[in-house]
Amino acid sequence: MRPARLPVFALLVLALLLVSSGCTQPSSTTPPVLSEKKVFTNSSTNETLVAFVHEAVAYAKTWGKDAALAEFSNPNGTFVRGELYIFAYDFNSTTLAHPVSPEKIGISRINELDAFGNLYAQKFIDAVNNGTGFVWFYYKNPVHNNTIEKKLGYVEKVDDDWWLGSGVYYGPAEPVVAPMQGAPSTTQELRDFVDSAAAYARTNGKDTALAAFGSPSGGFTRGDLYIYALDYSGNALALPFQPQLVGTSFYNTRDTSGRYYTRTEIELVKGGGGYLLYQYPDPAENFTVRYKVSYVRPVDDTYWIGAGIYTREDRLIDPELRQFVADAKSYAVTNGKERALARFNDVNGSFIKDDLYIFAYDYSGTTLAWPYRPDLIGVNRLNATDPMGSYHIQAMIDTARTGEGMVGYYSVNPAHNTTQLKISYVTEVDGTWLLGAGRYLEPGPVMLRG
Repeated sequence: MRPARLPVFALLVLALLLVSSGCTQPSSTTPPVLSEKKVFTNSSTNETLVAFVHEAVAYAKTWGKDAALAEFSNPNGTFVRGELYIFAYDFNSTTLAHPVSPEKIGISRINELDAFGNLYAQKFIDAVNNGTGFVWFYYKNPVHNNTIEKKLGYVEKVDDDWWLGSGVYYGPAEPVVAPMQGAPSTTQELRDFVDSAAAYARTNGKDTALAAFGSPSGGFTRGDLYIYALDYSGNALALPFQPQLVGTSFYNTRDTSGRYYTRTEIELVKGGGGYLLYQYPDPAENFTVRYKVSYVRPVDDTYWIGAGIYTREDRLIDPELRQFVADAKSYAVTNGKERALARFNDVNGSFIKDDLYIFAYDYSGTTLAWPYRPDLIGVNRLNATDPMGSYHIQAMIDTARTGEGMVGYYSVNPAHNTTQLKISYVTEVDGTWLLGAGRYLEPGPVMLRG
């Protein structure tokens, strides 16, 4: 009888081996609890970072969103490894999981600043909209006594509702001891100049920064360009060439076109920062009123800073935009108003080119063409205001009545879902209606002077 027992014993051993090797189907949909998690050192590499996020995305797709978020939020869970941890957000930058800052869960961080005052959440969204991406920012390192360090974040989309990320620290942020050299000339250089000043302020403290900003020899002046500082009530804190005005409120001050430009700056700063177009006397040209573009941003919750460059219309309206509007007018004159408006309102027509499209209004303020807002065709918008309270349609009509020209106003940029300065070029057609097109002013190679 003994030989007959051998096959049974062999089958039992084989079954045990199959179970232990995982060849059988799981008996539960509950994610496994690992008694030992992988240990990463505090000198993680970019490759380690990417692999870590890939692993977390795979975990989320395998075990589902609820189970994954619970695990990612657990400070003692399997996805907290030395300096590395997983954070999760939706596409409104609302925190879904964060093991280090659980108090942030459920809160949108779209307007939150990093340790040096940079809006980093939108950079994450921009990166993850491409599927994956890297973002530099400054953040507290929990394993180094919350020291502020430079951090490289990597993000990856789970699905159309949420995404994951993590980051590798690159050591303490180097103190900023001096601003960038050279005189800024482009929109990008102007922003970099102001960002450099904000980093200096955050590193060296408010009193030291205001002393530097308020002195012509403090290192933050470049010819007619300088850093100015105000609080959120519009009171001047630093003006290197007008020190007698420090302590004065600019909240109710208007430019020569009647705009409360400081109020606009404060609203921009509250949203993280942005560009401003206004008209201001230029002391270098016998106080002739000229266009000026400033970039403003917060330093902390008590004050903000900015700098501006005098410029001209031909710097802000590039040749492509000017020609685009001229071609539209020529088409309208040649083909008649009805046919032209039909073409301008066609989202697949020839008058939509990349980010440019033609809009049109009659001189009573009624919308005639807006290809992306067909619901507003025929609606009178004479008294419409932009997000900063400016009657921009009225400004377009006033400009067109003179023949042609530039109008600056604020609009929500659909690419970023943020309020930004838009520079449009408008022209009259036959004395009864106008058409135009515009671009958002963003950091880039746009020459403001030179």
